[in-house]
Amino acid sequence: MKLSLLALAAWLSFATGSAQATGTILIQHSSGETNTYDNVAIKVLHGSLYLTTADGRGTLVITRAACSHQGELMVCFVTNATLVQSGTTSPLDFERGTVYVNDTDSQQQLVLSTTKVPAHGILLSLTTKRGTYIGLTGRIDKVM
Repeated sequence: MKLSLLALAAWLSFATGSAQATGTILIQHSSGETNTYDNVAIKVLHGSLYLTTADGRGTLVITRAACSHQGELMVCFVTNATLVQSGTTSPLDFERGTVYVNDTDSQQQLVLSTTKVPAHGILLSLTTKRGTYIGLTGRIDKVM
């Protein structure tokens, strides 16, 4: 059963009482350089997922994804993402992207992987055509 990012937004809003979380983004460029951003605000607004750095200088916006459940996990395959930086919006030319959401009280293992999504956690993995990897780990806030 496929669901849209709007379904993810509704599910997060219902499951958490608010659609907000905080997390850490790791960006690994094809050159090998890495950037880490802590205290990233994770928000779902108007059916889109927004990941904004703590200083507010950059926001990754995921506007479309195909979502379904794998056991207790909500899994969304990203189909459209943009970067908003210095007032400029640039579409991301990505090869693949996946968002995993676990709203249970226990960690959940990804299918065919040793990776586990923490209780009330969110993971994102995105790879651009230039070879840049963007990873997010976060925790869904239960009460705002």
